[in-house]
Amino acid sequence: MARSRVTLDRRRIRGDALMWLFRSLGQCRVECGGEEVPLGTPQNRVVLAMLVLHANEVVSAGRIFDELWDQCPPPSAKAQLHSIVFRLRRLLGRTRIGTARPGYVLRASPAELEVDLVRDDVEHARRVLAAGDVESGAAMLRSALKRWRGPVLPELRCAAHVAAGLEEFRMAVLEERVDADLLLGRDADLVAELTGLVAEHPLRERLRAQLMTALASSGRVADALDVYAAFRRTMVGELGVEPSNRLRALHSRILRGEVAAGW
Repeated sequence: MARSRVTLDRRRIRGDALMWLFRSLGQCRVECGGEEVPLGTPQNRVVLAMLVLHANEVVSAGRIFDELWDQCPPPSAKAQLHSIVFRLRRLLGRTRIGTARPGYVLRASPAELEVDLVRDDVEHARRVLAAGDVESGAAMLRSALKRWRGPVLPELRCAAHVAAGLEEFRMAVLEERVDADLLLGRDADLVAELTGLVAEHPLRERLRAQLMTALASSGRVADALDVYAAFRRTMVGELGVEPSNRLRALHSRILRGEVAAGW
């Protein structure tokens, strides 16, 4: 315990010399020099999560009150928030959280924000894939996906819209990684993963196409056609629409024995 306290004290003194990382792809976490910084109380974590969600933007005290006390702040709300920010500054450094009317702002560079880092990683992977290095690109996408540890900032009610957007981004990256693995001939290894993903996301057409491709390429043509038939029943029964032209074209190619990675 004493050793941990000494380490934290040194961080407070030399924090700017160490690499900080504000993680938001899951529960809010902070790392310094590769080690997690204990944030203390749930209220500390909520306030920091709000500031990380809006990094480099002023977050009003009123919005923080609403998140902490669901629009029913106690008379001591201002004093309590001041104490929380004081404790966070002790952990993160006095200049990390600034006071700016009508509230506070977390100052962080793109290299310190997990969301910015993962977007940069994905863009780099896409450039590598476009250059023809499929194996390296797939590995980069796989590494980027590992940054997600669960729902985005589950501490915050107000993060639902941002969380939904990041979840859609994650799914798109996942589908790109599967496409790369299909190009690398990993069809048989993908079937189990894609079967689970289709069950979890039954209306995502691209996942259905990928599962159909993996099955057909593994010699399981009848199973691939069953996947299409099940998806068509779902689309027509629940939404009243037919599968897209692209998926119908893939279905036709499978019937003709012309399956290839991609659709």
